[in-house]
Amino acid sequence: MTTFGSLNSANVQGKSRAAHAVANALVSEIKAGRIAVGEVLPSERDLCERFDSSRPTVREALVLMQQRGYANLSTTRRPRAEKPSIEKIFLNAAGHIRDLVGDAESGAYLEQIRQFIEVGAVRSVAQSASAIKLAQIHGALNACYEAIGELERFKEADQAFHRSIVSVVENPIILTLHDMFVRTMLQQRAPMEDQRRHDMMVYEEHRQIYEAIVNGDAEQAVAIMDAHLARSYRARVPQPKKLDLGQMPD
Repeated sequence: MTTFGSLNSANVQGKSRAAHAVANALVSEIKAGRIAVGEVLPSERDLCERFDSSRPTVREALVLMQQRGYANLSTTRRPRAEKPSIEKIFLNAAGHIRDLVGDAESGAYLEQIRQFIEVGAVRSVAQSASAIKLAQIHGALNACYEAIGELERFKEADQAFHRSIVSVVENPIILTLHDMFVRTMLQQRAPMEDQRRHDMMVYEEHRQIYEAIVNGDAEQAVAIMDAHLARSYRARVPQPKKLDLGQMPD
């Protein structure tokens, strides 16, 4: 016996398949160049007529395209064709991660991923960095020294130093992940009570990492980087609220 619920479910599944079909057709045209990147997509009315679909189905198709990185659905202008990039895909994924685990947990997961990336990268750098790459890391280290005591400038120099190490791996996916995570974490960093003292401490840790790399001591470079990132994370962990035990009831 067919129930109303089963009919309704079949209806929804049918609409979803239709939306995917519309999205796939338009994505294929963008990939083939028949719709240029940046070009305004056909109107909802035109798409409804072309695919013999309802407006809700077409709107769902456009949302699917945006999720895949092939459409820009601005609220102030007509939808336009786009092509996905590594950064766009990861940004979309990062939003889903925050929705699933919450801001506090997602921040901790990002820190963990960053630690895996940078500890692995510094080992590789210490073992095989070219003279050019070492010069780039040294330049980034000097920029940290010059920026000591200036919050925004030091944030940028700090990020650039770590990026100079990760870039040696020459993996665009890893570098994009690193850029996104580190940028997000640094933007959330509050000023320190003694900014200059904090920056000097960070610079000294950077200098020790660089010296271990130059000496080709991978284990030492890994140990210093691991401790450096762990300290940085602990410094930003929110402190729990304290109870005034003197005011507690007997």
